[in-house]
Amino acid sequence: HSLCEPRLPRTMGASRGCAPTMGRRSAAGVLAVGTGMVFARSILLWAPAWEQTAVVQCIGASLPTFCGHAAPGRRSPSIGRDIAMRAVTDPREITRLISTSETAAAVLDTVGQFVNRSTFNQIHVSTAFVKLAKVQSTIEQRDKESATMIRLVNELRYFLSKRSLTAQISANIFWAIVSMEKQMPQLMPLVPELMPMIQLVAKDMVAQHISNVMWAFARCKIDVGASESLFETLAERAFLLADAFTSQGIANLFLASGKLHRRGVPVSPFFDILPILSEVAIQRADATTTQAISNTLSGISDLRHEVSTSVFERDLVPILAEMLIKNVPTLNERQLVFDFPEVALALAKLQIHHQPLIKTIAARCQKPDMLRKMNDWGLCALTWSYTDGFPDAEFSEFRKSLRAEIARRGTISEEMILRSQLGPDEWQI
Repeated sequence: HSLCEPRLPRTMGASRGCAPTMGRRSAAGVLAVGTGMVFARSILLWAPAWEQTAVVQCIGASLPTFCGHAAPGRRSPSIGRDIAMRAVTDPREITRLISTSETAAAVLDTVGQFVNRSTFNQIHVSTAFVKLAKVQSTIEQRDKESATMIRLVNELRYFLSKRSLTAQISANIFWAIVSMEKQMPQLMPLVPELMPMIQLVAKDMVAQHISNVMWAFARCKIDVGASESLFETLAERAFLLADAFTSQGIANLFLASGKLHRRGVPVSPFFDILPILSEVAIQRADATTTQAISNTLSGISDLRHEVSTSVFERDLVPILAEMLIKNVPTLNERQLVFDFPEVALALAKLQIHHQPLIKTIAARCQKPDMLRKMNDWGLCALTWSYTDGFPDAEFSEFRKSLRAEIARRGTISEEMILRSQLGPDEWQI
């Protein structure tokens, strides 16, 4: 179903997985629910947000349901809880209820209780999209096609038509939609519609907003029509707010600048501020994660033909390399499998032979069980890096291990190995 095609409503009984009939027990339940509704409203209309929360939890847990079993594969919320939520009037409590939902179904169930109210606002729309992105592993086909999802999209389009989104809300929604690109590709047509709003509020963005927006641009695989003037505004804001960026935020800017430039997106306004951000990154080195290190190095390597990387190679890269070596004992397998190939590839493309680090990567990845856990791109990237980038004789055994794993898989060609230097997102396109 398209997001523009609402589904036909079902009867309450059918939606709960039972016949739409009501016996004496159910009638008693209705009486209790009705009484509880009056009681709930009498309290909630005048209660502060924290008291509304307590009442929702209490009434929602105690009132009966109309039927005792949920639809297949989904836990059905109680009618008592539904009615208690309808009595909530504080917009802050609506935000809290959405943000504390633990699954996509719960997010949409909660949104469905409030989306038709005049109090349902831009913050609630943003909170719903962000929460869906965070719990996207729980999204099912019925969630994608639900009437509530369609209504949520329409609410966003309404607020976009009114140009009434703030910088924070615009950045958060952009980040959330792109984060769900694989899980909910039907949302991607919203991205070009967001661009005029992003352009309008870019001058008001803080460091976190800029970091999220640039990450989303880098991750997005469609042409969103972003103009050079937008990147000029974002770069100017980043220059003014340089000291406010975290190490991961700086890494996002390096990574995005490199990826977007390779795609022909006009991000050159960022080139002049990257040396300034490099100085901030050095100050934040102790708090830099492995992912931030790999993202930063990857961005620098992608820009090597367009900007002078000597300042990065002299100061920033050695510090990040030492931090990575220091953190190796604490890294889990997932970090080794995903981040080490990207780091090795970046150093190879930059022709930086940081012997302690490239020896460490080879030593940790050489074990057959570790190589078997790597995805095809990671295996190809390591093979290219330690063949073309680091052809030293001391890595001959590592190269043999890499080639043995490639032969075992039987699906990796020499062309795939060569193309791995394009990065994990582009190498098979």
